[in-house]
Amino acid sequence: MLRMMRRNAKSFIVKLVFGVIIVVFSFWGVGSMKAKQMTVAATVNGKTIERKTLDNSFRDLWRRYQEQAKGKFNPDDAQALQIKREALNNLVDRQLMLDEAEKLGLTVGETEIQQRIAELGAFKKDGRFDQETYRRALSFNHLTPAQFEQNFREDILIGKVRTVISDGVKIVPDEVDILVRQQKEEITVDLLKLVPAEYQANMKFDDAALQKFFSEKRENFRIPAQRKIAALVIERDKLLAEVEVTDAQVAEFYEKNLANFKEKEQVKARHILIKVAAGAPDEEVEKARTEILEIAKKIKAGADFAETAKKSSQGPSSSMGGDLGWFGHGSMVKPFEEAAFALKPGEVSEPVRTQFGFHLIKTEEYKPSRTKELAEVKDGIEKGLQIGALPALLDKRVAEVTKVLAPINDSKEFVAAARKFGTFVIETDFFKQRDGIVPNIGRDPALLAEVFKTPVNKSAKLVNPSRNSYYFMVTELKKSYLPELAEVKTEVEKAYRLELARAEVKKLSTVAAGQLKEGKTLEEVATGLELKLVDSGYFVRGRGAVPKVGNDPALSRQLFALLKGQTTPALNHNGTYFFARLKERRLEFGADGDKLRQDTEKQLLQYKEFRVMQEFVQALRQEADIKVMAGVLE
Repeated sequence: MLRMMRRNAKSFIVKLVFGVIIVVFSFWGVGSMKAKQMTVAATVNGKTIERKTLDNSFRDLWRRYQEQAKGKFNPDDAQALQIKREALNNLVDRQLMLDEAEKLGLTVGETEIQQRIAELGAFKKDGRFDQETYRRALSFNHLTPAQFEQNFREDILIGKVRTVISDGVKIVPDEVDILVRQQKEEITVDLLKLVPAEYQANMKFDDAALQKFFSEKRENFRIPAQRKIAALVIERDKLLAEVEVTDAQVAEFYEKNLANFKEKEQVKARHILIKVAAGAPDEEVEKARTEILEIAKKIKAGADFAETAKKSSQGPSSSMGGDLGWFGHGSMVKPFEEAAFALKPGEVSEPVRTQFGFHLIKTEEYKPSRTKELAEVKDGIEKGLQIGALPALLDKRVAEVTKVLAPINDSKEFVAAARKFGTFVIETDFFKQRDGIVPNIGRDPALLAEVFKTPVNKSAKLVNPSRNSYYFMVTELKKSYLPELAEVKTEVEKAYRLELARAEVKKLSTVAAGQLKEGKTLEEVATGLELKLVDSGYFVRGRGAVPKVGNDPALSRQLFALLKGQTTPALNHNGTYFFARLKERRLEFGADGDKLRQDTEKQLLQYKEFRVMQEFVQALRQEADIKVMAGVLE
């Protein structure tokens, strides 16, 4: 097959294949590794990395960063140097892995390469490997089949090294339990809060103190620049209404994208789980097997499956009668999935062993795979086609508006001309960028940014296919300035009271901490401060949000480390001091508990394999003879 591919190699490529090919080749800058006349960039255990190879790798890595930043990637010289160093490190690590494959005696046969290449989606047409697509893809990337096959062979070898190294990575059940617990465990705490805003109104001061505070903080009260604008609104909904989509277009899209409208087969099932670890001793396995067989007998004798699950299942879905809801292929571990899909609705399986233990599975309903009818998806397709046509229509409308309004530099003339387009024109009062809102328009950060970089009596546009677009003129401008106290006295008084209140609650928190240390209860301390304890309600570790306090991962960790009845020392979040006492701790998994455990185990395994590979490559680096030629990273 590969010889035939070589005979057919010419130029030109279907653009659709380009993105996939780039993913395969961009990491190593292939196609130039064997040219002996190139200058050497580095050597790894005596084997060379050519400068051109490094240049290609650097270029492709740079392009990847640009794609991730959606074209806004513009690094300084230091960052560019760091990217080049990253590209070189990638090439060094690659050579080290290839050396290791050689030491391990790993090989890749011609048949294996043929099979792997034939499986790549980039080279398929109508679901099958296509020689012409393959030929064009390689030609577009300036590669010969021999070059591609050599690099692909190396990819496979490196993959085999990874498999050998990560094969010994194991997951201890307790590790999964800890991570799952961290995701699902909830606590509730009593809170004694000292909030500066609640003391703010009672803070006393004289004029001299206020003047001193203002003098020291005057820059904080700077009046920012303000602008007025007149804006012609190009309404997205009205443009969408202008896009006509015919039934023939909808039908054509449906036929060409049938794969997107397929629903995979699903089952709705319940299960009963008796836990036993994958590597448990034989006596524990037999004990679990005996227990599940006894439960199976009760089910066969007529016991209700859901009620039995509530009483006997050790899985997190037991409180739900073992209900797992609907699931398709890939959602459950393989032995469980195979058993569930093999059952007819109403049937109960024999005991099924997985890494979690023994299961009895009852399949309640079955949905076969199917393709949705056109009538079911017609509205969605029509809307999608309208949205797809919108950018071109929007560009046309903006071009029409720009042609008329761009030459105008007078605000009254601008408004008069804009109104002739038959849409509405907004004229605003003065507003500040920090307000976050354009009067009569609303919150639009992109529009605000554009307005505040546009000079007075100049027009500009903001084109956004996902919401309304605007062609506007800045009609008036007030520059930023430092005010006198009289102009901002109310704002200054408020800020000064808040500063005094923060100092006050800090002092009160020290007093409260001392009283707790002396043996007073949290209730007694609250009474002395004329405050009431607040119940946080149950919350999880999540992203670190503490109800009625704020988002603070460090504080959240402290609270979850408490024992029942234990009180924290004084804690501070954004100037609010508080004490917390653990009331209750609970752990409920709900219907998705089994899937959560499976997903967590999979993620943990991937993470551990990644860490093992990192350590392995680092060890190879320490033992290797790596030389980087002078000037390569300049």
